[in-house]
Formats: sequence, C-alpha cells, structure tokens
Amino acid sequence: MSKQLTRRTAVLVVALLAAAVTHAGETQVQRPAYALQAEQHGDGATAVVFESGFGQGAGVWKDVIAQLGPDCRCIAYGRAGLGGSTTDGAPKRIDEHLQDLGAVIDSLAPDRKVVLVGHSYGGLLATEFARKYPNRLSGLVLVDPSTMQQRHAFLAADRDRVLADDRALLEMLPPSMGADYTNLIAQLDSADAALPRAMPDLPVALLTSTAVADEPFVFEETARGKSLWKAQHATLFAGFSQGTHRYLATGHNIHRENPAAVADAIRAVADQASGKAGAR
Repeated sequence: MSKQLTRRTAVLVVALLAAAVTHAGETQVQRPAYALQAEQHGDGATAVVFESGFGQGAGVWKDVIAQLGPDCRCIAYGRAGLGGSTTDGAPKRIDEHLQDLGAVIDSLAPDRKVVLVGHSYGGLLATEFARKYPNRLSGLVLVDPSTMQQRHAFLAADRDRVLADDRALLEMLPPSMGADYTNLIAQLDSADAALPRAMPDLPVALLTSTAVADEPFVFEETARGKSLWKAQHATLFAGFSQGTHRYLATGHNIHRENPAAVADAIRAVADQASGKAGAR
C-alpha cells in the first residue's frame, strides 16, 4: 500500500516479480486455482511464519532468517502472483489473503502454534489473522505494519496529497499489481475499515520506524505523515494486553535496515509465549 511503495520499493517489486530463484527447502502449498511457493529454513522448536509487504516475496526475510539461525523453523512464502507463486489472475481481497496464510500454516506447521511476523501490508494481514484465528498463533511480531484505519486518518489529514500519491503509484506499478492496489485501497476506504478492532490476548512485539524521508515520495514519508503513522501504531499497540512497542530510527524496511532488531523481537515473543519471559 502507499506507505510502502516509494520509487525504490517499486523498482524492488518489479525485480522480485521477475526473479525465479530456487532456495533450499522450497515447497508449494496448493490452493484451488493456484500454488503458493514457500521456503523452509531451520528445524528448531519455534515455528515462525513470515508475511511480506505489498508486492514483496519470501526473499525479503533472508537477513532476519539468517539472524535466527537453525534454532527456529522459519517459513516464508509469496502471495499469489509473487515470486514463484502462481495466480488465477484475480485480485485478492484481504480475507482471501488470510485464507491463503491459513493454508500455509496448516500445510507447513500442522498441529502447532506459530509466531507470525508481518511487515507493512503483511503486518495488516498478520494483525487481522491474529484477530480471527488467535488459537493458531503463539505470538505476533509486527514490523512497521499498515493498519486498517490508516487510510481514513491520512485522507482526513491531506486528501489531495494521498489521492495524488495513489495516481503516481498506479502509474509505476505493473498492471496486475495496480489492480491489487486498487482493490486494496477500496477496502481500506470502506466504512468498515474505520471501525475499532478488538485485539487478541497474544504476546506482541511492534516495531515502528521513525525516519522522515529527505525527499518524501508519499504523504506517509513526510513529517506530518510520520506523526500520524506513529499515532496509528500507538493506538494499535494499546489494544494488546502484553508485549513491547519499540521505535527505531530507520526507514520503512526495518527488516532490511536492522534485521537483528526483528530477530530479537521474534525471540522475545517466542520466549514470552513459552513462559521464559514475563509480560510487560
């Protein structure tokens, strides 16, 4: 979504779509009309499932997975149409992405609870999955996540700028991804998206980026946009009963700029879920 797609990120998106890299532990999760390509690393007691940002595949987590080492069983995958995952050609709604995420967990981590890690749009999906299916998770790590309510907050602050950002992004994106983006913002612009959401009683680690871009490409990279972004995260975290909220002086891609911080958050949530550490 708009926060994530700077010019640099849009170029990365196109590269990820074009790439067809084979990884160790590669497998596929079959869906009715397409297959999701996933990577599995490590064989530890803690199962960790990664949900990537808009337009990004499994490979964006490689530095975090390397930090975790073999002590965790890491599962990363690409949503339909990304990386090696096939597609039926139809834009997917949030609920459809949640169904695919559930299929990945059921197929690759059956009969065990997982730590779910999500970045950006993947963080929004991780949050919604935790709300709907808390019993399938042991904990939640949100890496500069998008929120269901953020579009309403941003449009209220600077509607002209946000809509101009949408037009600029749609000009840059491949047609199939543009359709996905249009589908997504329609859902986030809905009245339902603005409603308060109850959060599950799960250990959570929320990581928020604080850097303001020298040359903001979208509203969320401006000082005003960043202030609203942090406010969205503060509201999100207030809904949880246990966990930590950490601010980092990085850009949006915390998992690339500071993978150790993300790995530390995953370990802390896993320890808290297993009773090795106390709640906040």
